[in-house]
Order: sequence, then C-alpha cells, then structure tokens
Amino acid sequence: MAFGSNKSSNVGGIPEINEVVLNGNLELWMTLLPPYLKTVPIIHLAIPGSHNTMTYTIHRYNQVGPDEPGYLQFLGKYCSFICRPLVYNWSVTQYDNVLQQLNGGIRYLDLRLATKQTDNEIYFLHGLYGDKVTEHLIYINNWLTLHPNEIIIIDCQHFYSFTENHHRNFVRMLKNIFSNKICPSTIINLSNITLNWMIKRRYQIIIIYRNDIVRLETDMWPSGLWPTPWPNTVHPHELIDFLDTRLGTRLQQAGFVSQCVLTPDTKYVLTHICGSLHRDLATLCRQATLPWIENNYPGNGGLNIVITDYVSFNNFLFSKIVIQRNAQLLLGENFT
Repeated sequence: MAFGSNKSSNVGGIPEINEVVLNGNLELWMTLLPPYLKTVPIIHLAIPGSHNTMTYTIHRYNQVGPDEPGYLQFLGKYCSFICRPLVYNWSVTQYDNVLQQLNGGIRYLDLRLATKQTDNEIYFLHGLYGDKVTEHLIYINNWLTLHPNEIIIIDCQHFYSFTENHHRNFVRMLKNIFSNKICPSTIINLSNITLNWMIKRRYQIIIIYRNDIVRLETDMWPSGLWPTPWPNTVHPHELIDFLDTRLGTRLQQAGFVSQCVLTPDTKYVLTHICGSLHRDLATLCRQATLPWIENNYPGNGGLNIVITDYVSFNNFLFSKIVIQRNAQLLLGENFT
C-alpha cells in the first residue's frame, strides 16, 4: 500500500479520506469499519490501548507492591501515611474502569500482576496493589459477549512474586473465563489474522503472555511477536525520538506497541514531591504524542497498537485520533 496525501480523489462519488469518519461510535468502531479494513491484518491496523489499564483499581492507602524498590516497600509498611499517597500519585495512569475504556474505543489492555504472601490470589499492580483480577476479567468477557464483532488484545505484561504454580493457575483462569473466544497462537503468521478471519471463527481475544510458560500454551501469544519498547524518559523530545526510532525498526509479520508515555524517575518525583503523574506529565505527553500519532500511518511497518495514560481525556480524543488514522488505509481502495 502506498501512502501519499491525506485525501483520495472524489471521482465516482468516493469520498475524500478526511471525510471518512471511522470513530463516530467508539463502542462499536471495529464492527462499523468499512469492509476493506476488516480484511487488513490486525498488525497493520492502528489500535488504541491503555497503559497500565487497571490502575483505576488502586486506592491511596493500598499496600506498596513488589515492583517498587525495597526502601519504598519498607516506608510503605512503617510510614504508610506519607509514603503510600506519594506512590499513588505517580502510579495511577487511568481513572476510568475497563468497561468505560472499552466503550471509549480501547482495544488493547495492559495488565501488571502480582501475588501476596497472605493469600493465593492474583492482583493488579502498579506501585500499589489494586483489585483481585477475577471479577474484572469477567467484566471484559461479558462485554465481548455483548459485542460479538469487536476484538481485544490483552497483554499480561509483568508478573511479580509469581511462582510457576501461580502462572499455571492464572493461565487456567484466563482459559476458563474467555474459553472459545481466545485466538490460538498456533496461527504463527500474524499477517493472516484479520478482523474478518477472527470473527468468522468467533475468536475475540488475543492474549499475550510475557513469561516462558507460554511455550507450553497454545492459547497464549509469546512476547517476541508483540514487542513493546519502553521509552523510560520524562523528556517529550526524547520520547518522540524514541518512538520514531523504534517504529522504524519494527519487524514484519509481528505486532508492535508504541508507548506514548512519559515515566517519572526518582529524581523527577523528588523534585515534584507535591505533584502527580496526571498533573505534571500527562499534558506534556499529550502535547508531544497526539501530533506524532497524526503524522504517522498504519499499514505494513507503520502504526499498530498505540497506548497512553488517561485515555478518556477530552472525551477519548486519543482513541478517536488513533482509530481515524486507519482511514489512510483506504487510499487507493474503493470505499464501500
């Protein structure tokens, strides 16, 4: 597919590309895509996702998690009144629950997971512990049942304090909840997987599982087929340079996650001790990354999954921009 200007000719009644609105109904945007886009490999579509999807389940005085340095875990235990709210301010990346995010067009969910020594449950995690996972996964499955032509990519991104037995139990939970909706990883060539291909087979979910146990699981997709490079910077210009560089090196026949996020380090937090991720970095991130998204294209070697923090800002503007980029794939095609 060759990409050129933002418009196609209006010959024969075919609308200009910038008149083709793909994001008019975020809840059903995949269902309502033009037929041609449903034949495009999903690794060539622009798909909006949320970074640290489940941090809305974190509460200000929850226990500090094992993803934090030992000294913060110590302070969280013995100086919780000060430490835990500070960690909270820099850990929450989404305010909307998973159903609101899905209804707002988000189709990639980023899960960070951990266990506790006090029980055998699995929890969401980012700085502080969040909710147990089971109920929220059931919400996702129920949403999929009500939206049979939509698909979701779930990325089990990090595992903390997990034993092999925890992994087995969690994989079993995922299989029990999502059952026949799971797209098997035996279809190695991702270029063959389109929305039409998945819906025809009643597959609605792809589960990426970033642990070696995936070698034994035909329902889980390995990390190498869905790289997600982390910018790890607080500087917007460094973020954009990173996004450009890594997108330019993405592999064919693999998915790709562009992380449009700014990440505070210890020095930044200490110099913004009364601040928060939302207050100090979110606006800077949006100012840099929304134009970057609008200046890039989906397709072979282009944008695929794009994630950010606080996805509901300005009535899910982020989702709308990412989804609308797929209109570029209609260039040179008859719009039907």
